[in-house]
Amino acid sequence: MHRIHSLDYLKLGLAVLVAFGHTYWLQTHITPLIYMIGNGLMRVMVPTFCIVAGYFLHSAVARGKGGKWLWRVTALYGFWMAVYLPFWLNEVHGPVSLVKTLAWGYFHLWFMAGILVAGAVILLLRGFARRVVPAHEYRILMAAAVICAVIGVVLQYVSLSGIVHVGVKKFSNGLFMCFPFVAMGYFCGRRVARLGIAGLPGRGAVLAVTVVGLGLLMAEAWLVQSWRGLQVMLDIPASSYVAAPALFIATLGTHMPPPPLRLDPISAAIYFMHVLALHLARSLGFQDLGALMLFAVGLPALAALLLQRLPIPGFGKPKHRYDAQREPRG
Repeated sequence: MHRIHSLDYLKLGLAVLVAFGHTYWLQTHITPLIYMIGNGLMRVMVPTFCIVAGYFLHSAVARGKGGKWLWRVTALYGFWMAVYLPFWLNEVHGPVSLVKTLAWGYFHLWFMAGILVAGAVILLLRGFARRVVPAHEYRILMAAAVICAVIGVVLQYVSLSGIVHVGVKKFSNGLFMCFPFVAMGYFCGRRVARLGIAGLPGRGAVLAVTVVGLGLLMAEAWLVQSWRGLQVMLDIPASSYVAAPALFIATLGTHMPPPPLRLDPISAAIYFMHVLALHLARSLGFQDLGALMLFAVGLPALAALLLQRLPIPGFGKPKHRYDAQREPRG
Protein backbone atom coordinates (compact mmCIF):
# COMPACT_ATOMS: atom_id res chain seq x y z
CA MET A 1 0.00 0.00 0.00
CA HIS A 2 1.26 3.45 -0.91
CA ARG A 3 1.42 5.82 2.02
CA ILE A 4 -1.07 8.63 2.29
CA HIS A 5 0.92 11.32 4.02
CA SER A 6 -2.08 13.33 5.14
CA LEU A 7 -3.19 10.43 7.34
CA ASP A 8 0.24 10.35 8.99
CA TYR A 9 -0.08 14.04 9.84
CA LEU A 10 -3.66 13.50 11.03
CA LYS A 11 -2.67 10.65 13.38
CA LEU A 12 0.16 12.72 14.81
CA GLY A 13 -2.14 15.68 15.46
CA LEU A 14 -4.76 13.46 17.09
CA ALA A 15 -2.15 11.77 19.31
CA VAL A 16 -0.95 15.17 20.55
CA LEU A 17 -4.56 16.16 21.31
CA VAL A 18 -5.10 12.93 23.26
CA ALA A 19 -2.00 13.72 25.34
CA PHE A 20 -3.30 17.25 25.91
CA GLY A 21 -6.67 15.91 27.02
CA HIS A 22 -5.01 13.67 29.60
CA THR A 23 -3.17 16.58 31.23
CA TYR A 24 -6.63 17.46 32.65
CA TRP A 25 -6.01 21.16 31.98
CA LEU A 26 -9.47 21.47 30.45
CA GLN A 27 -11.17 19.88 33.46
CA THR A 28 -9.42 22.21 35.89
CA HIS A 29 -10.34 25.31 33.86
CA ILE A 30 -13.88 24.30 32.97
CA THR A 31 -16.25 26.94 31.61
CA PRO A 32 -19.11 26.56 29.12
CA LEU A 33 -16.72 27.44 26.27
CA ILE A 34 -14.05 24.99 27.42
CA TYR A 35 -16.75 22.35 27.84
CA MET A 36 -17.72 22.93 24.22
CA ILE A 37 -14.10 22.32 23.24
CA GLY A 38 -13.32 19.36 25.50
CA ASN A 39 -16.67 17.58 25.21
CA GLY A 40 -17.43 18.95 21.78
CA LEU A 41 -14.62 19.55 19.32
CA MET A 42 -12.16 17.14 20.93
CA ARG A 43 -14.71 14.32 20.91
CA VAL A 44 -13.92 13.93 17.22
CA MET A 45 -10.56 12.34 18.13
CA VAL A 46 -11.51 8.76 19.05
CA PRO A 47 -14.08 8.35 16.24
CA THR A 48 -11.52 9.59 13.70
CA PHE A 49 -8.87 7.22 15.05
CA CYS A 50 -11.44 4.40 14.68
CA ILE A 51 -12.17 5.37 11.08
CA VAL A 52 -8.45 5.35 10.29
CA ALA A 53 -8.18 1.86 11.82
CA GLY A 54 -11.13 0.64 9.75
CA TYR A 55 -9.62 2.07 6.59
CA PHE A 56 -6.44 0.07 7.05
CA LEU A 57 -8.42 -3.00 8.16
CA HIS A 58 -10.07 -3.05 4.73
CA SER A 59 -6.65 -2.90 3.08
CA ALA A 60 -5.54 -5.89 5.17
CA VAL A 61 -8.72 -7.83 4.37
CA ALA A 62 -8.36 -7.07 0.65
CA ARG A 63 -4.88 -8.64 0.78
CA GLY A 64 -6.18 -11.66 2.67
CA LYS A 65 -4.49 -10.57 5.90
CA GLY A 66 -7.46 -9.70 8.09
CA GLY A 67 -6.50 -12.35 10.62
CA LYS A 68 -2.95 -11.04 10.73
CA TRP A 69 -4.26 -7.51 11.34
CA LEU A 70 -6.34 -8.78 14.25
CA TRP A 71 -3.40 -10.66 15.70
CA ARG A 72 -1.16 -7.61 15.50
CA VAL A 73 -3.73 -5.47 17.33
CA THR A 74 -4.06 -8.20 19.97
CA ALA A 75 -0.29 -8.43 20.43
CA LEU A 76 0.06 -4.66 20.64
CA TYR A 77 -2.72 -4.42 23.19
CA GLY A 78 -1.27 -7.26 25.26
CA PHE A 79 2.20 -5.72 25.22
CA TRP A 80 1.06 -2.31 26.47
CA MET A 81 -1.26 -3.82 29.06
CA ALA A 82 1.82 -5.63 30.36
CA VAL A 83 3.81 -2.37 30.36
CA TYR A 84 1.09 -0.66 32.41
CA LEU A 85 0.59 -3.67 34.70
CA PRO A 86 1.87 -1.83 37.82
CA PHE A 87 -0.81 0.83 37.29
CA TRP A 88 -3.83 -1.48 37.08
CA LEU A 89 -2.87 -4.59 39.03
CA ASN A 90 -4.20 -3.16 42.30
CA GLU A 91 -7.65 -2.90 40.66
CA VAL A 92 -7.81 -6.68 40.25
CA HIS A 93 -9.39 -8.57 43.15
CA GLY A 94 -10.15 -11.90 41.54
CA PRO A 95 -10.66 -13.73 38.23
CA VAL A 96 -13.81 -11.79 37.33
CA SER A 97 -12.25 -8.37 37.87
CA LEU A 98 -9.16 -9.52 35.95
CA VAL A 99 -11.29 -10.50 32.96
CA LYS A 100 -13.17 -7.19 33.13
CA THR A 101 -9.93 -5.20 33.32
CA LEU A 102 -8.42 -7.05 30.36
CA ALA A 103 -11.64 -6.71 28.36
CA TRP A 104 -11.91 -2.98 29.03
CA GLY A 105 -8.23 -1.99 29.13
CA TYR A 106 -6.30 0.31 31.42
CA PHE A 107 -7.16 4.01 31.05
CA HIS A 108 -6.28 5.06 27.47
CA LEU A 109 -5.75 1.45 26.36
CA TRP A 110 -9.53 0.96 26.32
CA PHE A 111 -9.29 2.27 22.76
CA MET A 112 -7.10 -0.67 21.70
CA ALA A 113 -9.50 -3.09 23.36
CA GLY A 114 -12.32 -1.37 21.47
CA ILE A 115 -10.52 -1.58 18.13
CA LEU A 116 -9.87 -5.26 18.78
CA VAL A 117 -13.57 -5.91 19.40
CA ALA A 118 -14.63 -3.79 16.42
CA GLY A 119 -12.22 -5.52 14.05
CA ALA A 120 -13.29 -8.96 15.28
CA VAL A 121 -16.97 -8.09 14.77
CA ILE A 122 -16.32 -6.92 11.22
CA LEU A 123 -14.33 -10.03 10.34
CA LEU A 124 -16.95 -12.33 11.90
CA LEU A 125 -19.88 -10.60 10.19
CA ARG A 126 -18.00 -10.57 6.92
CA GLY A 127 -17.31 -14.31 7.18
CA PHE A 128 -20.91 -15.05 8.11
CA ALA A 129 -22.34 -12.93 5.29
CA ARG A 130 -20.02 -14.46 2.70
CA ARG A 131 -21.14 -17.95 3.65
CA VAL A 132 -24.87 -17.24 3.99
CA VAL A 133 -25.80 -14.20 1.86
CA PRO A 134 -22.69 -13.12 -0.07
CA ALA A 135 -24.62 -10.62 -2.17
CA HIS A 136 -25.53 -8.66 0.97
CA GLU A 137 -22.19 -8.65 2.80
CA TYR A 138 -21.86 -4.87 3.01
CA ARG A 139 -25.54 -4.32 3.72
CA ILE A 140 -25.27 -6.62 6.74
CA LEU A 141 -22.18 -4.81 7.98
CA MET A 142 -23.84 -1.44 7.48
CA ALA A 143 -27.06 -2.47 9.23
CA ALA A 144 -25.13 -3.85 12.22
CA ALA A 145 -23.04 -0.67 12.45
CA VAL A 146 -26.12 1.58 12.34
CA ILE A 147 -27.91 -0.46 15.02
CA CYS A 148 -24.87 -0.37 17.33
CA ALA A 149 -24.40 3.36 16.75
CA VAL A 150 -28.01 4.11 17.67
CA ILE A 151 -27.83 1.90 20.76
CA GLY A 152 -24.65 3.60 21.93
CA VAL A 153 -25.99 7.14 21.55
CA VAL A 154 -29.36 6.25 23.12
CA LEU A 155 -27.73 4.54 26.12
CA GLN A 156 -25.52 7.58 26.64
CA TYR A 157 -28.43 10.02 26.63
CA VAL A 158 -30.46 7.74 28.90
CA SER A 159 -27.51 7.87 31.30
CA LEU A 160 -27.28 11.67 30.99
CA SER A 161 -30.99 12.02 31.67
CA GLY A 162 -30.58 10.41 35.07
CA ILE A 163 -33.76 8.36 34.58
CA VAL A 164 -31.79 5.10 34.65
CA HIS A 165 -28.20 4.62 35.74
CA VAL A 166 -26.17 3.34 32.80
CA GLY A 167 -22.44 2.93 33.40
CA VAL A 168 -20.17 4.56 30.85
CA LYS A 169 -18.66 1.18 29.92
CA LYS A 170 -22.09 0.03 28.77
CA PHE A 171 -21.96 2.36 25.76
CA SER A 172 -18.40 3.71 25.43
CA ASN A 173 -16.92 0.41 24.31
CA GLY A 174 -15.79 -1.56 21.31
CA LEU A 175 -19.26 -2.63 20.19
CA PHE A 176 -21.38 0.49 20.61
CA MET A 177 -18.72 3.16 20.02
CA CYS A 178 -15.72 1.83 18.11
CA PHE A 179 -17.42 -0.66 15.79
CA PRO A 180 -19.67 1.84 13.94
CA PHE A 181 -16.73 4.15 13.22
CA VAL A 182 -14.35 1.33 12.30
CA ALA A 183 -17.05 0.13 9.89
CA MET A 184 -17.15 3.62 8.37
CA GLY A 185 -13.42 3.45 7.73
CA TYR A 186 -13.82 -0.03 6.30
CA PHE A 187 -16.47 1.16 3.83
CA CYS A 188 -14.32 4.15 2.89
CA GLY A 189 -11.38 1.81 2.26
CA ARG A 190 -13.57 -0.29 -0.02
CA ARG A 191 -14.63 2.75 -2.03
CA VAL A 192 -11.07 4.02 -2.42
CA ALA A 193 -9.86 0.55 -3.41
CA ARG A 194 -12.49 0.43 -6.15
CA LEU A 195 -12.43 4.02 -7.41
CA GLY A 196 -9.24 5.58 -6.05
CA ILE A 197 -8.98 8.87 -4.18
CA ALA A 198 -10.83 10.50 -7.08
CA GLY A 199 -13.89 8.49 -6.07
CA LEU A 200 -14.29 10.49 -2.87
CA PRO A 201 -16.98 13.20 -2.62
CA GLY A 202 -16.11 16.66 -3.91
CA ARG A 203 -13.62 18.54 -1.77
CA GLY A 204 -15.73 21.65 -1.36
CA ALA A 205 -18.73 19.69 -0.13
CA VAL A 206 -16.59 17.61 2.26
CA LEU A 207 -14.95 20.69 3.78
CA ALA A 208 -18.36 22.30 4.23
CA VAL A 209 -19.70 19.19 5.98
CA THR A 210 -16.57 19.08 8.16
CA VAL A 211 -17.10 22.66 9.30
CA VAL A 212 -20.80 22.00 9.91
CA GLY A 213 -19.99 18.80 11.79
CA LEU A 214 -17.49 20.51 14.07
CA GLY A 215 -20.01 23.27 14.70
CA LEU A 216 -22.65 20.66 15.58
CA LEU A 217 -20.22 19.07 18.04
CA MET A 218 -19.87 22.38 19.87
CA ALA A 219 -23.61 23.04 19.73
CA GLU A 220 -24.42 19.59 21.11
CA ALA A 221 -21.90 20.04 23.93
CA TRP A 222 -23.40 23.45 24.77
CA LEU A 223 -26.88 21.95 24.94
CA VAL A 224 -25.69 19.11 27.20
CA GLN A 225 -23.93 21.43 29.66
CA SER A 226 -26.96 23.72 29.68
CA TRP A 227 -29.14 20.71 30.48
CA ARG A 228 -27.00 18.71 32.91
CA GLY A 229 -24.22 21.07 34.00
CA LEU A 230 -20.47 21.21 33.50
CA GLN A 231 -19.61 18.05 35.46
CA VAL A 232 -21.13 15.45 33.11
CA MET A 233 -19.17 13.85 30.28
CA LEU A 234 -20.33 13.63 26.68
CA ASP A 235 -18.55 10.54 25.37
CA ILE A 236 -20.35 9.88 22.07
CA PRO A 237 -21.85 13.06 20.62
CA ALA A 238 -24.43 12.18 18.00
CA SER A 239 -22.83 14.85 15.79
CA SER A 240 -19.54 12.93 15.79
CA TYR A 241 -21.19 10.72 13.16
CA VAL A 242 -21.10 13.76 10.89
CA ALA A 243 -17.85 15.42 11.96
CA ALA A 244 -15.51 12.41 12.16
CA PRO A 245 -16.13 10.85 8.72
CA ALA A 246 -16.11 14.29 7.10
CA LEU A 247 -12.79 15.15 8.76
CA PHE A 248 -11.32 11.80 7.70
CA ILE A 249 -12.46 12.12 4.08
CA ALA A 250 -11.26 15.73 3.92
CA THR A 251 -7.85 14.61 5.19
CA LEU A 252 -7.73 11.60 2.89
CA GLY A 253 -8.34 13.82 -0.12
CA THR A 254 -5.70 16.38 0.86
CA HIS A 255 -2.33 16.04 -0.82
CA MET A 256 0.53 16.68 1.58
CA PRO A 257 4.29 16.42 1.03
CA PRO A 258 6.14 13.42 2.43
CA PRO A 259 7.51 14.07 5.95
CA PRO A 260 11.27 14.10 6.45
CA LEU A 261 10.94 11.07 8.75
CA ARG A 262 8.38 8.45 9.64
CA LEU A 263 5.54 9.99 11.62
CA ASP A 264 3.57 6.84 12.43
CA PRO A 265 6.05 5.55 15.07
CA ILE A 266 6.05 9.01 16.67
CA SER A 267 2.26 9.24 16.85
CA ALA A 268 2.08 5.66 18.18
CA ALA A 269 4.74 6.39 20.81
CA ILE A 270 2.90 9.52 21.95
CA TYR A 271 -0.38 7.64 22.22
CA PHE A 272 1.00 4.64 24.10
CA MET A 273 3.64 6.36 26.24
CA HIS A 274 2.14 9.73 27.15
CA VAL A 275 0.46 8.39 30.30
CA LEU A 276 3.80 7.05 31.54
CA ALA A 277 5.41 10.39 30.72
CA LEU A 278 2.71 12.31 32.61
CA HIS A 279 3.15 10.09 35.66
CA LEU A 280 6.87 10.82 35.53
CA ALA A 281 6.31 14.57 35.15
CA ARG A 282 3.96 14.74 38.11
CA SER A 283 6.23 12.59 40.27
CA LEU A 284 8.98 15.13 39.60
CA GLY A 285 6.70 17.97 40.68
CA PHE A 286 5.77 19.42 37.29
CA GLN A 287 2.17 20.64 37.13
CA ASP A 288 1.97 23.47 34.58
CA LEU A 289 0.59 22.69 31.13
CA GLY A 290 3.77 23.51 29.21
CA ALA A 291 5.91 21.12 31.24
CA LEU A 292 3.30 18.37 31.14
CA MET A 293 3.01 18.62 27.35
CA LEU A 294 6.79 18.65 27.01
CA PHE A 295 6.91 15.36 28.89
CA ALA A 296 3.80 13.84 27.26
CA VAL A 297 4.81 14.64 23.69
CA GLY A 298 8.55 15.27 23.83
CA LEU A 299 9.68 12.13 25.65
CA PRO A 300 7.70 9.66 23.51
CA ALA A 301 8.75 11.48 20.34
CA LEU A 302 12.38 11.30 21.41
CA ALA A 303 12.01 7.61 22.20
CA ALA A 304 10.50 6.98 18.76
CA LEU A 305 13.31 8.88 17.03
CA LEU A 306 15.90 6.83 18.89
CA LEU A 307 14.12 3.58 18.08
CA GLN A 308 14.04 4.50 14.39
CA ARG A 309 17.81 4.12 14.38
CA LEU A 310 17.46 0.48 15.45
CA PRO A 311 16.41 -2.44 13.22
CA ILE A 312 13.03 -2.82 14.96
CA PRO A 313 9.98 -3.61 12.77
CA GLY A 314 7.72 -0.58 12.55
CA PHE A 315 10.39 1.84 13.74
CA GLY A 316 13.26 1.52 11.28
CA LYS A 317 13.46 3.31 7.97
CA PRO A 318 10.74 2.09 5.59
CA LYS A 319 11.82 -0.19 2.77
CA HIS A 320 9.57 1.69 0.37
CA ARG A 321 9.72 5.33 -0.40
CA TYR A 322 6.85 7.67 0.36
CA ASP A 323 4.98 7.60 -2.92
CA ALA A 324 2.22 9.79 -4.26
CA GLN A 325 -1.15 9.70 -2.56
CA ARG A 326 -2.99 6.85 -4.16
CA GLU A 327 -4.38 3.50 -3.20
CA PRO A 328 -4.23 0.25 -5.13
CA ARG A 329 -7.43 -0.84 -6.77
CA GLY A 330 -8.88 -3.96 -5.14
